[in-house]
Amino acid sequence: MLSLPLLAPPANVYVYAQEALDPNVIWARRVGMWTVAEAPSRTVDSVAEVRLSLRFERPAAAGPGLVQLLFFHSSELSLLGTTDSDGRRALCCTDRAAAAGACRRAGMLVVRGDGEADEQQPGVWVRDVPFRGPEATGAVDATVRVSRSGVHYLLLASCAPSTGSVLVSGSTAWLNPHGYLPAELYAFLPFFGAMAALYSALLALWVGLCVRHRSLLLPLQVYIGGVILLGWLEAVTWYRDYDLFNAGGSRGVVPIVLGVLASTAKKTVSRLLLLVVCLGYGVVRPTLGATASRVCALGIAYGVASALHDIAANVSQLSEASAPLRLLGILPVFVLDVLFYW
Repeated sequence: MLSLPLLAPPANVYVYAQEALDPNVIWARRVGMWTVAEAPSRTVDSVAEVRLSLRFERPAAAGPGLVQLLFFHSSELSLLGTTDSDGRRALCCTDRAAAAGACRRAGMLVVRGDGEADEQQPGVWVRDVPFRGPEATGAVDATVRVSRSGVHYLLLASCAPSTGSVLVSGSTAWLNPHGYLPAELYAFLPFFGAMAALYSALLALWVGLCVRHRSLLLPLQVYIGGVILLGWLEAVTWYRDYDLFNAGGSRGVVPIVLGVLASTAKKTVSRLLLLVVCLGYGVVRPTLGATASRVCALGIAYGVASALHDIAANVSQLSEASAPLRLLGILPVFVLDVLFYW
């Protein structure tokens, strides 16, 4: 059984507070990592490593047990697990699989060579935390260096039923050469920084032109300035969010919600602006008349639906939800988008 504890919002410093790891359960973390040599940017004291500081406690220790930690590059996934007689792939070695010769030792993760180093398995880091007899506590304090760029996995496994429930406390910290940002998210940091600079220049130019020609301004031109301002606010908010994430290793809910709301406001106002222009406002019609209330209602409905969907997608584990649940979040936004362009 593979289990991933839900953390929302995502982070690169994972904190465990007396979380129960049950027998035959595996927790997995997956993060993109750069080596120091290949990183797109780095700090003065750059490192590429994962720092582990974990404590394990068995509330009802009755016999020997074992918790295992594995750290490896995604290219080594094929070295893990075995296929049982029913054709199903299992990561834990069971008594049945050991008796059939599919693995060597029951109650442990199945790794090629059962964790013994060889030339074909240079990158799988294995650390056992044994509980001898009635021992109730164990600990791991280690730093694992990243020797290859790419996606890396950290597994915490309890394969032996005799281990019982284990309470896990402590933290794991994933450090890239540029900071805590995962490699797959790092590009957003310079992107939103550049976007904020471009929006600043565009906003300054637009305000200058509006002031210069203020006697000839149309209401539409003021609204366009508002859209530019919202775009600047969106870029600055997301840049600050990723900058704090890179510096501290975790993302707060508030910066994410502010970024989503800024993005939603820009999308909503942009669509409303396009819609009223298509209806002739500011060009051949000085007002929209009775149509204005329907346009506002459509804009409010789109803004609320889009904000709820985007907040759920960014703060919760919406990507791991079932297809019907994802469809329930996307469908209202899709329908309202169709109405806008129809």
